[in-house]
Amino acid sequence: MMKAWINNQEVEFTEGESILQVAKKAGIFIPTLCAFLPLNHTPGTCRVCLVEIEDKSAPGGTRVVTSCTTPMLEGMRVMTRTRRVRRMQRLQMAWIFADHDQDCASCVRYGNCELQDVAMYVGLKHNTCNGRFTTPRPFDLTQNGLLRDVNKCIRCGRCVEVCRQVQGISALTIDDISTHCGVGIAHAKTWAESPYCVQCGQCTMVCPTGALGEHDQGETAIDWFE
Repeated sequence: MMKAWINNQEVEFTEGESILQVAKKAGIFIPTLCAFLPLNHTPGTCRVCLVEIEDKSAPGGTRVVTSCTTPMLEGMRVMTRTRRVRRMQRLQMAWIFADHDQDCASCVRYGNCELQDVAMYVGLKHNTCNGRFTTPRPFDLTQNGLLRDVNKCIRCGRCVEVCRQVQGISALTIDDISTHCGVGIAHAKTWAESPYCVQCGQCTMVCPTGALGEHDQGETAIDWFE
């Protein structure tokens, strides 16, 4: 076993483990939105799991890295709660919200949203970036049981990974580029047209926002306004 320190707490690990993995085993919380360790999914796309590590070659003797993509090394010293880390995490969360539909009251994840939880954890109290880069993206209710609201997608890729690894289907993808980018249906434009999706609901369980969710087969809230 190898040894290092996180927040001055000695931790043991094996070669190849990331800082995030070691911290989780030690009971040290590092906020993240894209990483899903049960599937070894650590794309580093949300850039929220930032930590500060000692590096004598860097200005000030430290540098900030993403914990999900940075391997833990023997003797490494990691700090997860410094002012620099929190400031950068708040900034990153602000930019995520800048491209996020914040109609929270009607969201399927209202009250159980990882995006809100992480924002509160890092101390994001006033966000001047709200809705700055939002653009209309697909809202899909073409199949009873599942909904897809790409306006709330943060492109973490968890849904794509669980569909591929757990179900072995690969019915989901990340479509388009820029602000139009978000969760899409492989080889189709809607749920109803999908040749692969079996509506298992696994994707809704790992989605950190309301981009993917379940809805009743009967009347929906949409019906009241049509």
